[in-house]
Amino acid sequence: MAETIKDIRGQKVRELVEEMKLYNNPQELEDMKKIIKKNVPMMMRGYLLAYLYVTRSGNTAAKTAKPAKAHSTEHKAAQKPALENATSFYINIGKLSKGTAHEMVDFICEKTGLSSEDILQVAYKQNYSFVYIRSDKTEGVIEAVNGQTYKGRKVKMNFSKDKDEQ
Repeated sequence: MAETIKDIRGQKVRELVEEMKLYNNPQELEDMKKIIKKNVPMMMRGYLLAYLYVTRSGNTAAKTAKPAKAHSTEHKAAQKPALENATSFYINIGKLSKGTAHEMVDFICEKTGLSSEDILQVAYKQNYSFVYIRSDKTEGVIEAVNGQTYKGRKVKMNFSKDKDEQ
């Protein structure tokens, strides 16, 4: 039976994971993990890994492809369908709350019983955030989070307005 590209890539990823486990400088990996955590939004980390794999694995199509413009209309249109089945919430937690987007997602998951996969996107701003949660998982979210304390701050969460927040 012929192996598909997905099978081959899956095997290569598993090999890389095993190689990583045996890497002789775990502190270097830990330092790089901190750099990535600080500079790459949580929801983009998987894409970063995929990008690094594709561009570093000898895939000639990836090397010759012209990079997409960050603010192109095609890119924005491609993002919209994923959020069509999401409900947007405003929450008064942001960068000034002395936490990370990942910590905020963990907080919401802990209080609501949601998994991080149910939170589709986070727009983590200075003083507040917009959290996009799968529409079929939103029942009781506001009630579970409102009034809780996050890093010493009383949390307020509401449905966000229809206006495009980003």
